[in-house]
Amino acid sequence: MATKKKDRCWPGYEPVPGKEQHEQGSCRPKAESKLTPKEKEFRAARKRQLAEWKKKHPGSPKKAAQGLRKPATKKRATKRAA
Repeated sequence: MATKKKDRCWPGYEPVPGKEQHEQGSCRPKAESKLTPKEKEFRAARKRQLAEWKKKHPGSPKKAAQGLRKPATKKRATKRAA
């Protein structure tokens, strides 16, 4: 039987009783009153990130921003052995 991790959800989210780990809908947003200061900071940073993205991409659907992360560094090409 798989062990359940207490912190299996993102910051600001809590596990849903009766749902298995990694199952669709297994985590839900915490109520504002239950958030720790660090989780509040995380939510604020995410809101800022989305606001900046919306400014740069007017008219694009919000779901297009789901993969926002740190900009990737370019990979250097390697020579193949002949």
